[in-house]
Amino acid sequence: MSRYIVHQSDWATLAYTGNQSFMDGMPMGRVYSVSDGTINNSSGVPYIMASPMDLSFQDVVKTKKCSLVMSLAQSDYCKKKIYDPEDPRCAQVTLTGEFIKLEKNDPEWNVAKEALWTRHPVMRKWHILVPGHNWQFAKITIEHITLLDTFGGRKYPSLEDYFNATPNLEPMPKSIHHSVITIKKNVIIDDEY
Repeated sequence: MSRYIVHQSDWATLAYTGNQSFMDGMPMGRVYSVSDGTINNSSGVPYIMASPMDLSFQDVVKTKKCSLVMSLAQSDYCKKKIYDPEDPRCAQVTLTGEFIKLEKNDPEWNVAKEALWTRHPVMRKWHILVPGHNWQFAKITIEHITLLDTFGGRKYPSLEDYFNATPNLEPMPKSIHHSVITIKKNVIIDDEY
């Protein structure tokens, strides 16, 4: 189930400890688009694309330790079952580990790029739409997995079981959103309707 949630998720909340002067030592969180591979290939490794200008990126690159939380609530599954996002049957997984910024000469840079750009095509244009942000790829090196997918408490799948799992690659139905991207003074405006 953990691999399935990770592969089906388009976004996740990255939790980390802030170290900016005004939030030093405080728990923080930020939503990022994620991908663990192309739609037909799940690696289990969650990738993120972010700018070093992002204060969250600056914090997590410095502290390294983080958690990434994903849930089936972002699909239509829970809505169709009439499960509230907090209902344990609306499964969620927390991946805890280390945030690793990938260097351009790292072969995994291209793996992350393909994983993210095929699942989030608008990312290909970010360096053009908002120049000077020096977009980076990163991954979470998973150390612990916490799964909540039913009543009765959490489960803690081993890393071996997680990476050996073969998730169903059939895309989960998601609500249809239409997006219009515009640029206004170096800011991306994404109007959904």
